[in-house]
Amino acid sequence: MEYSTTEFETLYIQCFPLSMRMAMSLLHEEDEARDVVQEVFLKLWESNIRVENPMAFLIRAVRNACLNRINALDIRDKIHQRIMLDSPAEDFDINGRNDEIGSAIQKLLTPREREVVDRIYTEGLSYKDAAENLDVSVASINKNIVSALKKLRGHFKTVKS
Repeated sequence: MEYSTTEFETLYIQCFPLSMRMAMSLLHEEDEARDVVQEVFLKLWESNIRVENPMAFLIRAVRNACLNRINALDIRDKIHQRIMLDSPAEDFDINGRNDEIGSAIQKLLTPREREVVDRIYTEGLSYKDAAENLDVSVASINKNIVSALKKLRGHFKTVKS
């Protein structure tokens, strides 16, 4: 290690508050921000380098880690936020629409596609977790999702017209 334990503790005490503020300003969630900052400090500790300007390095690393975390957010969260911003029409029947979607899934998709859609969209698993759960490759999960969504989009596009 390039940093002694005491040097690193001092660096941590000096840089942690500013790093947390940076992470909070980007993530708006204390637990997420704390995780990112801890990961950055851990990577610095585990690396065998001494940085010339540790404060600048840590702020940049925390910022980049936060942006990576934001980019990795599940698409369902982004869709949910968009739906929350667009208030539905007063006469919109959400239960009826859910029934239509469920029926289309049962009617149009293969059993494997239904299983993958269920893991990804109902259980909220990542592609990697779904692949491990179903004992298939991530590429297979992706292929099934693409196929399923293509079928469903085509169905609802023709129903809408």
